[in-house]
Amino acid sequence: MKDQFLLGGYTADSYTDGKHNSSEGIYKAVLDTNKGEVTEIKLLTKLENPAFFNYSIKDHKIAVVMTKDDKTGGVGIIDVDPKAGTGKLISESMLDQSVKGSYEAYNYFDHLYYWNDLKYTVPSYVYLDDNRKMVFAANYNTNAIHTWKLDDNYQFVESHRYPIDGRGPKAVQDAAHIHFTRLLPDGRLIVCALGADRLFVYDVNDDASLTKVFEYEVEPGFGPRQLAFNENTNNYIYVLNEVGSRTAVVKYEPETGKLSRITSYSNIPEGFAGHNQSAGIRVSADGKFVYSSNRGHNSIAVYQVIDGGKHLEKIQTIKTNGISPRDFDLSKNGDFLLCANQMSHELILFKRDPKTGYLSIAQENIKHDACVRVLEATDFLA
Repeated sequence: MKDQFLLGGYTADSYTDGKHNSSEGIYKAVLDTNKGEVTEIKLLTKLENPAFFNYSIKDHKIAVVMTKDDKTGGVGIIDVDPKAGTGKLISESMLDQSVKGSYEAYNYFDHLYYWNDLKYTVPSYVYLDDNRKMVFAANYNTNAIHTWKLDDNYQFVESHRYPIDGRGPKAVQDAAHIHFTRLLPDGRLIVCALGADRLFVYDVNDDASLTKVFEYEVEPGFGPRQLAFNENTNNYIYVLNEVGSRTAVVKYEPETGKLSRITSYSNIPEGFAGHNQSAGIRVSADGKFVYSSNRGHNSIAVYQVIDGGKHLEKIQTIKTNGISPRDFDLSKNGDFLLCANQMSHELILFKRDPKTGYLSIAQENIKHDACVRVLEATDFLA
């Protein structure tokens, strides 16, 4: 059987430590599940710095963050021909570059923080609503939520910007730093403010504008980066905390849009004293296991879902044998997990036991420069 993934990341040489970056855009990776290895990585569409994207199976569209001529950043829509295995940019919306940002970043090679002043701004996360023809983006650098209304041909026709204020107690929380936004199953939008230690829930209006329903404050210094919704349980959300290196369980109430805290768990082993920032999170299709990645400890924490989704139990922490595992995803049948080690420019494939959730190494040192997005796409590319 052949499963497929989409790979995104940076194309600029500045993301490969001064060396030539061979990445040219969004790629598709073919996983031979019988052999237990990635057998092919092929360019789907050439694009500048497609560091994050999500797709719509219904219309074979990808919403992607992108830059242009190393001068401006924004979002675009790619039309994909699955039979040809190619994609074409059909529309774009570049952001107002008068609103620039800066933030404190971490160098994983020198183990030092540095102040990152940007020439332009680009969102860090994008989400596509193919039913209502809308795009939602989180802008880490300028501390804002962006929304767009699309026409039937996926052209951008109306936009809205929502700045968020606030900061947290840690050095990297110097501003609100909006890092994530996605739709909940009920159609509301949920947003992570990593720097402000807050989650926001919004109603989405017909013109893609937002109305705030609830504002939820996490523990100081947690830094909520991403979240995963467990649709197999009673509306539990698993929130990945980058700064605190933890995975939190939050209860969502669809009737009111409110969130309430349950508990949280450390993604790194007790006693680990080095720098760490958790990066990606996934829930298995059956809702029985949660996976969180760690940059610094360079590992994936595996949790078993217990008490009907209300609690987690860590059952494994496995090294990714590379530097800075930023994103990963499970294969369609759940037998494999493909992870990108961004700073060592390689992928690693894990074999996964669907019954126990445990991971074991299947294939290492799969060369791919500056990869920061891994998304299972077997049905999308079929």
